[in-house]
Amino acid sequence: MRTAFNIILPDASEALWQGAPRLHDLAYAYLKGLLLGGGLDPGDQISSEAVGRALSISRAPVSDAIRRLSVEGLLEILPQVGCRVVRPVPAEVRDLYEIFGASEGVIAHWAATRRSEEEAEEFRALCTSLAADDGLPADPDARFLELRRRNRRRYEMLHKLARSPLSTDGGETYWDRSDFFLRVTFGGRDLPGFVRDARAALVAAVVAGEGQTAERETRQYLVRLGREVADVLERQAQEQDRR
Repeated sequence: MRTAFNIILPDASEALWQGAPRLHDLAYAYLKGLLLGGGLDPGDQISSEAVGRALSISRAPVSDAIRRLSVEGLLEILPQVGCRVVRPVPAEVRDLYEIFGASEGVIAHWAATRRSEEEAEEFRALCTSLAADDGLPADPDARFLELRRRNRRRYEMLHKLARSPLSTDGGETYWDRSDFFLRVTFGGRDLPGFVRDARAALVAAVVAGEGQTAERETRQYLVRLGREVADVLERQAQEQDRR
């Protein structure tokens, strides 16, 4: 098991932008970047002292960030032991995607029935550009990060069309956990082909104003994706047991 003392934490100087954020927000963004983009893997232990040194801040804001990420399900705090990155449990992953699919399905339904004609065209144009392979990096890790960024843009606009601000914060937590699971299971590999097909069907349904179709396509593909992720996690666990 790795710890933050022997993980090479990247220099955080670039994260210190003009109009510096609150220190616990800085620590939170830094750790989340490592969790979602690579650098911290399931089971890795995290030292608040090491993170503080990387950011040139005290332990207190790092501890605040760790607590926040533990509430979001990305880290776990172990009494008398410390903190470590969660190890996804296949059965729990399936359950999470069931809930995720249901909630995002409702958002898709609202988006399809509440968007204006102008917004529908804007959504179609955005999703067409995001689905293009142009501009995708050749490096697998960079490609994964770019695809994740594009996917967030797609669903940020979907939530905007749904006109339900209360749904955004909860959705963000689900997307973060999903991105973490996808990085752990698929790494730099592309997602299964059904994901692209389902997204295209979702876009078509929103543009056409077909709420039930948009909800069904969203829910089905997220539930199916969760099952794929859980299956990969189970195979990974079996391989580790055989070693």
